[in-house]
This record gives sequence, structure tokens and C-alpha cells, in this order.
Amino acid sequence: MRIKENGLDVYTDEPMENNRANAGIIKQLSKFYNVNSKDIKIISVLKSDNVILLL
Repeated sequence: MRIKENGLDVYTDEPMENNRANAGIIKQLSKFYNVNSKDIKIISVLKSDNVILLL
């Protein structure tokens, strides 16, 4: 995970199949922000590389 001026870059080695990549990113963010992973929701996917999340 890399903090940037306009957001975060989060990387995962999980495959994109069966929503595993999104779940991996949510898991990392829940640890980073110390919140329950159920409190993080994906609200928009701009491209396969850009995801907007609601915390």
C-alpha cells in the first residue's frame, strides 16, 4: 500500500476471478484503517485498475 497526495495505491496478488482481488484489497484497507471489513463497500469501479471505495 502506498499513500499518495490524492489517495492510496493498494496492490494485491489475488486473482480477479470470483471477486478475490476486491476482497484482498478490502482486507488490507480494514487493517490499515482499523475498521471491520464489512464496513468497507465498493461503490464504483472506473476501470479494472481504479476502484472507489466507501469507508
